Amino acid sequence: MGVLVAVLIVVLVMATQGIGNLNVQSIQSNSIFLVTLALVGFAASYFFFYLCTHFVHHRSFISLFTTKSRINWNRMLKGAVLWFLILGMLTLIFFLINPTSYKITFNLSTFGLLLILSLITFPIQASFEEVFFRGYLMQGVGLLSKKPIIPLLATSFLFGIGHVMNGTGMTFSVFPLIETVIIGIALGTITLGEDGIETAIGIHVMNNLYAVLIVSTPGSVFGDIPSIITTTSSPLGDITMTAAAAIIAIIIIFWNKKDKLAHIFRWEDAKLN
Repeated sequence: MGVLVAVLIVVLVMATQGIGNLNVQSIQSNSIFLVTLALVGFAASYFFFYLCTHFVHHRSFISLFTTKSRINWNRMLKGAVLWFLILGMLTLIFFLINPTSYKITFNLSTFGLLLILSLITFPIQASFEEVFFRGYLMQGVGLLSKKPIIPLLATSFLFGIGHVMNGTGMTFSVFPLIETVIIGIALGTITLGEDGIETAIGIHVMNNLYAVLIVSTPGSVFGDIPSIITTTSSPLGDITMTAAAAIIAIIIIFWNKKDKLAHIFRWEDAKLN
């Protein structure tokens, strides 16, 4: 019952981001309003999910973050910095390949408010999604199957389903699904390898901040964001960049822990968090 309640909460919250389907042009084009809406929705979700964890499951909320007794904040910082450097490098490469697809759109008068809202909103939004998908659901599916690859693939697919409306113009698109499943597999792999979601949270938060503040795409889920740089939408290019970033991150994080990486994808039983 607790799982059904938690799933319902997440579905309702993620559905609020599809408000653009109401054809209310003033809302669909107001990126600041949409970011604020996300802040309110996910903050409320955190509160109710905490109550669900405490009163329904009777367990510590920290147990959804890590198998340790405390949260490792350094891992969050490491994940954020690593992802920023990877995305920055790939952006530079893509720019050198096709410089005409990038345009500087920095506007100090609008960027300041966006910066403040984003620094509040996206740590809450991204960390909640990690707690739910890589913490709660991954542990839950792990109770049904002790093979690490099963909860990894299951939660990554559900993560992708939750983002199918992230396409340009807030319409259904298979490209955001593919892109999100890829990053979901990467974040899930990191979570299983480190027995905690801290690094995954850092990566997820930075990924969203980068896509809103640094390089955005017109017509994205939050509308025409007044970011520093805008680039034309290229679904295949986005998928390529996400896949490349995910592979690079996995290689770096598991460079000296290849045995853990092999264990995750080996078809054998194993105990999860």
